[in-house]
Amino acid sequence: MRKTILSVAFGIFGLQAAFADTPVPQAELTKLIRGKSVAIGAGNTAVYGADGRYTFNGGNPGKYRVSTGRICVDFDNGQARCDSIVRDAGSLYLIDGRGFRTQYRPQ
Repeated sequence: MRKTILSVAFGIFGLQAAFADTPVPQAELTKLIRGKSVAIGAGNTAVYGADGRYTFNGGNPGKYRVSTGRICVDFDNGQARCDSIVRDAGSLYLIDGRGFRTQYRPQ
């Protein structure tokens, strides 16, 4: 029984240690994306204009805003979304509202 408890505890703590996510500070995140394209996952591109405008894969226009560890987009069609941007082991990741995690690479 003790082995089982230790195994479960190690599994839980090991899982938490697998992602050492650190939210990217607002000023740093703004500098990384403003006026730039960002590769997201495999084959997707977000463009964050210097004027606050946003597009994804050439469509889905809107306006973006940045806070610590978070980018929110208010789309022109009235919808909105917020994604978390974190650093783990030197790489950046986008985590969407469903918890899906993908690489986030400013160009």
